[in-house]
Amino acid sequence: MINCIVCRSEKFESLYNNTLKKCAACGFVTANLEISDDVLKKIYSENYFKGAEYLDYLKDKSTIQYNFRKRLDYILKKIDPKSIYSVLELGCAYGFFAELFTSVFPSKQYVGIDISEPAIKYGQDFLKQNLICTDYLQFNSQIKYSDVFMWDVIEHLKNPELIIEKIYNELEINGRIFITTGDIGSFLPRFKKNKWRMIHPPTHLHYFSASTIKKLLENKGFEMLFVSYPPIYRSIKQIFFSLFLLNKKPWFITKLIFKIIPENLNIPINTYDIMFIGAIKK
Repeated sequence: MINCIVCRSEKFESLYNNTLKKCAACGFVTANLEISDDVLKKIYSENYFKGAEYLDYLKDKSTIQYNFRKRLDYILKKIDPKSIYSVLELGCAYGFFAELFTSVFPSKQYVGIDISEPAIKYGQDFLKQNLICTDYLQFNSQIKYSDVFMWDVIEHLKNPELIIEKIYNELEINGRIFITTGDIGSFLPRFKKNKWRMIHPPTHLHYFSASTIKKLLENKGFEMLFVSYPPIYRSIKQIFFSLFLLNKKPWFITKLIFKIIPENLNIPINTYDIMFIGAIKK
């Protein structure tokens, strides 16, 4: 029996026909499966960003970077920009946040890490960013960070508790961590249950609530700065793809509607089930 990564309890309850399991002590939810590192690496091949999970990640660049800009603006209202000097991004993908961050802070040190070789190569070759294709748990950092960013990545990680522990050790005192992930304790997932759009193991392995992510971070030595639920700007084409085409057998009319939706047409959406977390090392 594998213990809960949040509270170490051994007691779990089955959820949604055994697809997920929930800690009986703290309420943390995780996928009811075991997965190897090799399988995970295969999942995050180029196909993941072109049809398996995203419609076309590269074509959605402007929307993705707009969301990153909003998050960065929010952070800069909470902290002194001068306190940012060396940052790490985990799950950097193609380097879109890297490009944005280095344009805003050209003199700051940035490194991005991801296990997707095609994504890292694109960011290195075309965006000229400092990206590394590796498993972060095997990565030996030579520096201390002021800030670490994890955008929509913690739910994908095999061992997020070990990642958070390593981040803590590599942050300076008063260094910060910023995370976005789904909130399974919010109204929509409780209403939708197994139909919640975020439930799709093996890509999403862990399902935090505001209370369980707080407990995990505090257990690892962090102090919470904020939990917020900002709107997310989405491509209408991506939304339609996710709702009506991804992992479905579409009707002819569905495919026809999809074809005529304009590219780069974006709208803000807030279903209050995506949380934005900041915490500080004390």
